[in-house]
Amino acid sequence: MLKRIVSYFHTLTLYPAARAMVTFQSERQRFKTMGQQPKVHFEASYEGQRIMLLALYEKGQLRPDVIRLIETARAEGLYVLAVNTLKLSNPSMFEGMIDCYIERPNFGRDFGSYKTGFLHVFKNNWHETCQRLLMINDSIFFSSERMPKFLNDMMNSDIEVLGSTENYDMEYHLGSFCIAIAQSVLKQPSFQKYWHSYRLTDVRPRVIKRGELKLSKVLKSCVSKHSAFNALYSASRFSSAIAADDNLLSFAITSVRTSTIFAWKRASLKNVADEYRDRFAVPKLEMEKSPKSIEIAVKEYFDEVHVQTYSELKEFLKSRLSTNNISDEHLRRIMHAEFLESFMSGSQIHQNASILIRLGLPIIKLDGLYRGIFSYEDMARICEMLKDDEGHELGALLISRPYGGRYLTGWKRAAFEAGLL
Repeated sequence: MLKRIVSYFHTLTLYPAARAMVTFQSERQRFKTMGQQPKVHFEASYEGQRIMLLALYEKGQLRPDVIRLIETARAEGLYVLAVNTLKLSNPSMFEGMIDCYIERPNFGRDFGSYKTGFLHVFKNNWHETCQRLLMINDSIFFSSERMPKFLNDMMNSDIEVLGSTENYDMEYHLGSFCIAIAQSVLKQPSFQKYWHSYRLTDVRPRVIKRGELKLSKVLKSCVSKHSAFNALYSASRFSSAIAADDNLLSFAITSVRTSTIFAWKRASLKNVADEYRDRFAVPKLEMEKSPKSIEIAVKEYFDEVHVQTYSELKEFLKSRLSTNNISDEHLRRIMHAEFLESFMSGSQIHQNASILIRLGLPIIKLDGLYRGIFSYEDMARICEMLKDDEGHELGALLISRPYGGRYLTGWKRAAFEAGLL
């Protein structure tokens, strides 16, 4: 606790300097890239296919998992439009794999690449024949095992705007790292106006506000009905899944995020047991005459017991409450509420990485360790759920960006703690 208090005041003291430095670096980069234009290295003829707009930050070579994504997209019949903020050593080697490859000045983060890609689509009138477009970026790791079904689900849905996951942090929105958009939305003047008028910046909070949050608002305004704006792996889907599958519920119990750095809620069986006890348990009459007896009973209730499954929790309550009359209906309802509330806390792809993989999501956010949302134990569990080679790839990428609050120093650490980096 003392360490956190000291860290808070340290961040508070350095925040003005950190904010000034981050803003200065962004404006310096804007100035350095001023007048530079995106370069189209090659472009295959567009024949009205569905499009995957891929925003890249790749230097020299493409990551193996990115190549796997592109190959899967091509197998799905998608036209691959890739916009890279950095430079590849030999772009021509990817001709035939990537349909249209553009390199652009290094300014504006992923939304700068999205803007370049969308403006290219609009300029060439591809939106007039494109039935569906997937905007996706390489801030996520791509697992091959589940990718074909995932792309098929995203690109063959009737939902006009379909994100891969939701985000309840700050305000409800779809994760901008992966959203599928129907032609009816692509043709909306307000959607096109958003991209034409989007002002680039490297300052993270501004990108979140102008980009991720504003984009969701624009997309929501473009759909024909409320249900046409949704997420494939939504909280509603998770709720239905754990209600129908005790094995998934048990997996969720043992796969709760272990990192304590980030303040998002973590589901707890103790909370479930306490809620059930508070609602249905009362002291025995003879105990009311003896406070000491009640104290012993409470102490006995809180004795630690190893519980990993729903059935074990139920047996624990039976033994502690001295009854076989544990309401399965009420206990399950309390359990589901606890895990759903946790699932909906913050960014789902960060908060529930293991559970989402179990449900079928083939993408993992690469800043989980850096942001402090994954612990090393969380990282190991996630990597073990993938094929051996992919697990090693993911582990190396995550470890290359360790927790910023521990490894950054000076104004950079203050900027990180304040969410500026």
